[in-house]
Amino acid sequence: MLGALGLNDAEEHTYRALMATSPATVAQLTERLNAPKERIRRTLHSLTASGLVARSDGRTPAYSAVDPRVGLAALIRERRAELDAMTTTVEAYSSEYHERMLLTGAQHFVELIEGPSAITARLAELMAGAEHEVLAFDAPPYVTADLSASTAERDLLAREVRVRAIYANEVLAIASRAERIRDLVALGEAARVLPRVPLKMVIVDRRTAVIPLTASAQGTRSTAALVRRSLLCDALVELFEANWDQATPIFAAGLDSTDVHPEITPADQALLHLLHAGVKDDAIARNLDISERTLRRRITELTTRLGASSRFQAGAQAVRRGWL
Repeated sequence: MLGALGLNDAEEHTYRALMATSPATVAQLTERLNAPKERIRRTLHSLTASGLVARSDGRTPAYSAVDPRVGLAALIRERRAELDAMTTTVEAYSSEYHERMLLTGAQHFVELIEGPSAITARLAELMAGAEHEVLAFDAPPYVTADLSASTAERDLLAREVRVRAIYANEVLAIASRAERIRDLVALGEAARVLPRVPLKMVIVDRRTAVIPLTASAQGTRSTAALVRRSLLCDALVELFEANWDQATPIFAAGLDSTDVHPEITPADQALLHLLHAGVKDDAIARNLDISERTLRRRITELTTRLGASSRFQAGAQAVRRGWL
């Protein structure tokens, strides 16, 4: 049981014996455990060095077990520190490996994947192995309902892998897609919208990216590039982060009141963000969970309040006043 902390069977048995009857001498433990005296001495020396056993002074030293909450906890902390150091070593080795691979050929960093089924399979494999975070750009056109992708993301969120996605605003005009995004946000996805995204893309754990290289008018991707950890992959991560900072949150539970301008309500600011992002009325209504009639009334009230004659002017005025 204690092998994970570096103790062998003899050390664990001796420690458990001392917990049952402390203190005990070498002779007593030799008889109790029916083991050679020299092996008992070596085992006690190792346990003492590990901080699990205390040795008393005297002509015939006696040994006592240290409280497990103290001794074992100290060993656990020590093992964690060793593992942390090992993680750093792994990263250093990984960096050396990737540098060597870069010198021997770029083909090791970029892999071409041919055909929709192969692309889908590779994405599923990468998503299943995600450990920390998945980033994505998403935009039409679509060929299928993409239920497999939805299931894969649900699995990610269930494993507490962070998911952030930026959608082109036209995605919200597709009712089934908008509802899918709403469901995923409720499960933990952080979703934002922009008037357009630069490309479709999925990045797993900031070290592997998949981007389509070709697409037909119907949205069928025939070739994609898998970009492994490299400066190119780092640049794709930076591209995502730069767009994330400019994007508008969607289907969120609400804005933090400290982030809202004192002259407007959080609901009005959410509406202005979506208008500024170019989202259409029906998609805005779904996002805010209001009727289109109520939406039109609120838009009219905001444009009148801003002294604007169009939505474009309303957005410009809102930015000028610091509402966005």
